[in-house]
Amino acid sequence: MKRNLLFLERVLFGDGTEPFHGVYALKINGEIDHAGLVHALARLQEKYAMLRTAISIDAHGRPYFHTPPSPAQIPLRIVERTSDDNWNRETVYELGTSFDISNGPLLRITWVRSAEVSDLIMAFHHCMCDGGSGVALLSDLLTLLDDPQADIGKAPAFRSIRELVPAEILDNSRNRFKAKLSAALVSLGLSLGSVFISTKRKPASRSSDYLINWKLGVEQSKALFAHCKKEGVTVNTAIGLALMEAFKAVNGAASHGKATCPVDIRRYMPEVKRDMLFSYGLALNISLQQSIGTGFWEKAKALQTHVSKQMTKLNPYEFTMIMEASHGSVHKLRRFLTYAKVGNDFMFSNMGKLDIPAQYRNFTIDTIYSPTVIGPFANPNTIITTTFNGRMDFSFVSNEAFMPRDTAMQIREKAMQILFETVAIPGSVRL
Repeated sequence: MKRNLLFLERVLFGDGTEPFHGVYALKINGEIDHAGLVHALARLQEKYAMLRTAISIDAHGRPYFHTPPSPAQIPLRIVERTSDDNWNRETVYELGTSFDISNGPLLRITWVRSAEVSDLIMAFHHCMCDGGSGVALLSDLLTLLDDPQADIGKAPAFRSIRELVPAEILDNSRNRFKAKLSAALVSLGLSLGSVFISTKRKPASRSSDYLINWKLGVEQSKALFAHCKKEGVTVNTAIGLALMEAFKAVNGAASHGKATCPVDIRRYMPEVKRDMLFSYGLALNISLQQSIGTGFWEKAKALQTHVSKQMTKLNPYEFTMIMEASHGSVHKLRRFLTYAKVGNDFMFSNMGKLDIPAQYRNFTIDTIYSPTVIGPFANPNTIITTTFNGRMDFSFVSNEAFMPRDTAMQIREKAMQILFETVAIPGSVRL
């Protein structure tokens, strides 16, 4: 396999030296066999061609995926499990530890091991894989751990933009002109914006990254889902609003009242299959200015109106064509994202219910922690939530130099207080 990185893959890749990773972690009750885990990882590489690739740079400075003559095996690191918090420490380590880009692969596993309980931590480079792809990888890995002979099929892998954008759209002269014009405007905007950007400030040390994780109980989760349905508001909108209000309450005038919400591109682009490793999505922007009202749920309904309008305008094909016409601006965009003044408070993603069973023949999944992602850009605040086994789980990652951990803890507590202030639940929210 050999193909150039797409524009947004290049943005996530940078020059390959700075970590921009996604990490999944889960707790397993039951015995894991070392040979079985190694076998499962080998089978995973057989299915996914991208897990056999490395990245090189061509003569023009453009990075490309390629399969080495003898692809390296997925690295397996083993750590002895001494407490229930080991997974958090190892997740932060994986977020900040670079891959061997030139040799690959761009995925690795850490096994936090004990006799009866284990944590598995799966880290991947974001330029290869997003959170949705991570679910497919995790599902296959667990299937193979339980049944080494299971048929998991072969995963599709695209080789060019032509396999993502239908020919009647990609080859349309009007669409191509619009993409080039939009790309030129983006480049001009970035050039003008760079005048006001200083690169004297060094990015924060990744050793200062941290992860805060918490869960809601089953009944609390049910109550939130039911209340959102009753109010005609998505869970994503309700939590996003609660978080923005919490940032404002804790940070005051220093807050921006804005957030970015990624949207799974698979919902709009059927060419990207469930088990196709894909790295980027679409995005919505939300703000407190869009949430006008007297009470929380009245504000949430107002915000939902804006969100729904944005959703109807999302066009993955147009977006992809514009991005692919913008390769000349990739370094300008990375410079802007790394050094420009921060304009929003956080990135928030609700991935919903994870399509992974809790019970297997030989082990049980106690919990799957919401995935984490953090890169070298100016604002590291990222909050992701998932639902597994009926319980919502939250992961909040940031960096001490950008936002002290104590401040993030205050925001967490305030957001949950705001969210559940009027939701009838059988008990208090467990943080």
